[in-house]
Amino acid sequence: MVAEGNSQKNTVYAPMADMTLRDCWHASLAANSEKTAVIDAQGMALSYAEVDLLAARIARYLADCGINTLDVVSCQLPGWVEFLPIYVACLKLGAVINPIPPNLRYNELKHILSACNSKVLFVPRRFRKMQYCELAVRLRKVVDSLRVVIAVDKKGEGAVLPTFRDMVEEDVATPMSQAESDAVVFAGQITPDSLAALVFTSGSEGQPKGVMLSHRNIIFAETSFASFFQIDAADTMFMPAPVAHATGFHHGVSMPFIMGATSVLLDVFNAAKALELIKIHRCTVTMAATPFLYDIVQTIQLGGEYDFSSLRFFLCGGSPPNVPLSQTAEQIGLRVLNVYGSTESVPHMGTPLTPISDHMHSLALCPMPGIRVRVVDRQGRDVPEGEEGEEISYSPAVFMGYLREPELTAKVLQADGWVHSGDLCRRNADGTYSITGRLKDIIVRGGENISSLAVENVLLQHPKVKDAAVVGMPDERLQERICAYVVLHDKAETLTFQDVFDFFLTQDIAKQKFPEHLEILDEMPRTASGKVRKTLLRQWIAEKLCSGSVA
Repeated sequence: MVAEGNSQKNTVYAPMADMTLRDCWHASLAANSEKTAVIDAQGMALSYAEVDLLAARIARYLADCGINTLDVVSCQLPGWVEFLPIYVACLKLGAVINPIPPNLRYNELKHILSACNSKVLFVPRRFRKMQYCELAVRLRKVVDSLRVVIAVDKKGEGAVLPTFRDMVEEDVATPMSQAESDAVVFAGQITPDSLAALVFTSGSEGQPKGVMLSHRNIIFAETSFASFFQIDAADTMFMPAPVAHATGFHHGVSMPFIMGATSVLLDVFNAAKALELIKIHRCTVTMAATPFLYDIVQTIQLGGEYDFSSLRFFLCGGSPPNVPLSQTAEQIGLRVLNVYGSTESVPHMGTPLTPISDHMHSLALCPMPGIRVRVVDRQGRDVPEGEEGEEISYSPAVFMGYLREPELTAKVLQADGWVHSGDLCRRNADGTYSITGRLKDIIVRGGENISSLAVENVLLQHPKVKDAAVVGMPDERLQERICAYVVLHDKAETLTFQDVFDFFLTQDIAKQKFPEHLEILDEMPRTASGKVRKTLLRQWIAEKLCSGSVA
């Protein structure tokens, strides 16, 4: 059975089918020129007109550097206001934005930049005690396509690289007019089906994959999302998730400017700071993964003068919140709605604002406007109501494919446009859907998909490790943490958790991929065909947690 979403608004759902993101930007600019477009936690704020002027200067600078239509511009910034004018500059040039999370390091960056043939890289000069300029210089030496590296510096300390200020600070005697700003557009032809963004997955199946998204994909996804949750130009979106994560990029930056709304960005999450920003800016909507919700609820419960009365709801994605957490949030006046989707098929189901039946589960899902959803077996046949199958979806929001990965694309994206989620799902009697598990071997840590294989491959490089398997272990706050099981070459040897931690520090990978618990085995449990019995490993660690024998 196929279900298709319908708008809950009394207005006509119009997905702007013939527009590009640049068209959307200029429509919002025309309607909201003096309105605040984006604010960050450092107190910087830019109006739509100010963003457009900065974007024009950036676009002109990049064009002078030889950047053309469909060239890739990578941007490794945290949640700072500078991200939006860089994004809009790409739209003016017809270039492709490639947001990269700030926590990625040399090996991951080299893979992404090389895969994209990135021509430009924006980095923060310094963020969370990390110096990015030296890293960027190293990358420029090994990524042949990389022509321009720009440092964004919040403190004006100067850098070994050209800075954001170098691009945007014009001679005051010859300021750029709005007409000149509008004229800074590269002549190359861009259509709704042109590539607009390359958003890399968090590597749920090994190396991060480049998800190709067109202008049509992003516009349809975000207008459908906004229609479903009744978000419009009057709203202020608070976004604590990184702008380089699919959640932050789509719902914290793209959707607000498409709708003519305001974004409030937070670069380093802290629940008290989040509540402060929500209060100051009267934020009406927020979206983040379960750990963000957990911390906010815990902080409110500890007491304090927190006014979040402006917030209509908290959209929870990544992995669904558990029912007790959702109920606790509701008790303190914070409404929680579940959101489901992926980088390949941007959130396309959610908890409706108005329950569709008296018996609807509080976190059950319905398709958003224009989205078709099915639950199928391994042969692609629809399964009966109430039975588990794989969730697949179809809409103009479905991605174009994986960058330079046609075989992998074919496994996920059918020729007729249906995309496989790899998630187990059940259609309920009231027509809603429930996500019940995963087909993929991933760990969902704080809403981020972490590849077991990627962590295992690092463990196997340790000289003492003969065999390794990684599973998720339950965690109240993060949903799952990384538990590593290893077999040593020499059983007389010892390997401590600190040894593993220190080894991972040498591997140039993101810290969220570090094991958080270590178990030493004499032998890895395997099936007759040689596959690791991960269900058994998950059971073992869950039992240890229940017994209190895990620190």
